[in-house]
Amino acid sequence: MYFPLFIASTVLFYGALARCDSAVPFTLQITYDATNFFDKFDFRDAAYYYPQYPSGDPTDGSVNYLSKSDAISSGIASTENSQVYLGVDFTRKAELRGNSTTIHGRDSVRLESKDTWSDGLIIADIAHMPGTACSVWPSLWFYNFEENPVGEVDLVEGINVQSQNVVSLHTCGTCSFDNLGERSNCNNGGTESDSCEDGTNYDGCGNTMSSGSYGPDFNAGGGGVYAVWLESDALRLYWWSRKDIPADITDGTPDPNQWGTPASLFQSGKGCDVSRYFKDLTIIVNTDFCGDNINQDIWEGDCQGSTGVRTCDEYVTENPAAFKESYWLINSVKIYN
Repeated sequence: MYFPLFIASTVLFYGALARCDSAVPFTLQITYDATNFFDKFDFRDAAYYYPQYPSGDPTDGSVNYLSKSDAISSGIASTENSQVYLGVDFTRKAELRGNSTTIHGRDSVRLESKDTWSDGLIIADIAHMPGTACSVWPSLWFYNFEENPVGEVDLVEGINVQSQNVVSLHTCGTCSFDNLGERSNCNNGGTESDSCEDGTNYDGCGNTMSSGSYGPDFNAGGGGVYAVWLESDALRLYWWSRKDIPADITDGTPDPNQWGTPASLFQSGKGCDVSRYFKDLTIIVNTDFCGDNINQDIWEGDCQGSTGVRTCDEYVTENPAAFKESYWLINSVKIYN
């Protein structure tokens, strides 16, 4: 994500095995699902970010992140039909954010996993992700809060009326990949770290995934699966629509060697040491609005004409019904090694 940032989904996390050891089966360690999900993830509300971020959001969005108790009591976070629902308020106008006299905050949630991971396999089976709508900025991403060094992986991210998922990596320090075909430079910009704020490479490095990988098209088919395979020498990202999910994933016996070409491949080389930059990663899921990734120029180019509204914040404030589809639905998170 530009800075960042669950899913109507299943996320599986597997300890990494070398490709030559694929005959060794993965063993299930823990399942995060509707029975324990809210105990295994922290809710980061606006108060958590004061006073470092006076807006209550590190990316300065038109959002009001709720505490666990407020999110559950309001129905914005819930468990139903063995799934985890993470939504936003779509019933009332947004109120002014904190002490601001100009910027509003629509109720939403940001969750961060209590555990971190440094290698292995994560598979996210997503039944529904926030639908494409002007001003919405959802993300499923990973961040090293130890910042030793800074490393960020944005697995699912989109803004406004985007129709395809955009994958991005961000680092503080030289890190680049020559085989991406789109954005090769990961260094500076787009992270939470203050040490990167002088960077101007806000998009980071990464690529755009194929049609159907994001928003309404993804949801129309019942969602699908996202996967991350992180080894010492490479980071591989995959996605499948519901009807194309590999049988080994469905059966709980994943074998990434059988998955074919990844949708995104970041291979260690002279431009970047993957194991150095991508470790101790916290899983984060959030739905933001406006903020650093939707400035006025982007709003005018993407949404002002279609909405007839002058600013992103005004649209978020006055149009609650526009965000009814802005929710994640999560089946489970499983960890294997």
